[in-house]
Amino acid sequence: MIQHSKKILRAKELRGNMPKAEVKLWYAINSNQLGVKFRRQRPIGPYYVDFICLEKKLIIELDGDQHALDKNVEYDNLRTDYLEKQEYKVVRIPNRYIYNSLDDVITHLQKIVNGEISANDYFRSKYNFDTTKFAPPKIS
Repeated sequence: MIQHSKKILRAKELRGNMPKAEVKLWYAINSNQLGVKFRRQRPIGPYYVDFICLEKKLIIELDGDQHALDKNVEYDNLRTDYLEKQEYKVVRIPNRYIYNSLDDVITHLQKIVNGEISANDYFRSKYNFDTTKFAPPKIS
């Protein structure tokens, strides 16, 4: 019980100190704006995920530039492996997508929620490429 309480307190702390990109996305997806409920900074096993839709088993992770570093790529991929073993779909979105093309991000998230596209048709769950050179595709 003590372990659970520590996790809840840590999650509350994380919600109170969200980076700007997370705040921006949160305002676009909270209050069932995509037709489903998202929660933010939720503990799953040893990790805290940025956003989760329990109904769709969908996790959204926003990644700043530090995630492109080799040591962070490895950690993020191990984290994603763990979450996928828990049967979650993981979507990793670089922060610059939020700042530069939020409307495209929301359009694609809506399609994922509606089951029109796979979680990884537009976004990636793992990094195995140079993220600094990867630009989001435009909606056709």
